Amino acid sequence: MTLEILDTRSQKLTDTDIRAVAEIEEHPETSRWDIPAFGGDVEKAFAGFKRSLSRVTGDEFLVAKLDGRVVGFAGIHRLEGEIGEMSHVGEIGIAVHPDFQRKGIGTKLLKSSMDLAKTRRFKRLEADILAHNKAMRRLVEKMGFQLEGVRTMRVKRNGEYYDEACYALLI
Repeated sequence: MTLEILDTRSQKLTDTDIRAVAEIEEHPETSRWDIPAFGGDVEKAFAGFKRSLSRVTGDEFLVAKLDGRVVGFAGIHRLEGEIGEMSHVGEIGIAVHPDFQRKGIGTKLLKSSMDLAKTRRFKRLEADILAHNKAMRRLVEKMGFQLEGVRTMRVKRNGEYYDEACYALLI
């Protein structure tokens, strides 16, 4: 099995790849650990990812392919203030298809994201994680991120409130 981590700035994704990213983002199992960006709607997610990947922005996007199949992705959103006072900060998010979790793919995506962040001159990475997502919390801690605090009742989903753990890494 061959795992590749692709930088979408240099390697364009096909529509099939983008649809796989959308399916991972909106997968019911994935949404237990994260907040689906498009409320579970794969078609909206596909259109959203296709639109954002076609624009040149300060954001970074990596895709993990195992034997040619998209199995995960990582994004780094560059924060922007009115005069760029936060442009050195990136918010990182990672998702791995449930069938491929616990195989080191998330670790490789995070490591590749950290390396890319250095080359793109980020100084700080932040990861806001639902507090009950123990696996992702262990992963970022293993890679050197520090817990800066927990926001209680930060996320409301299906009538329930969830805490969010806030991590950061200085690069």
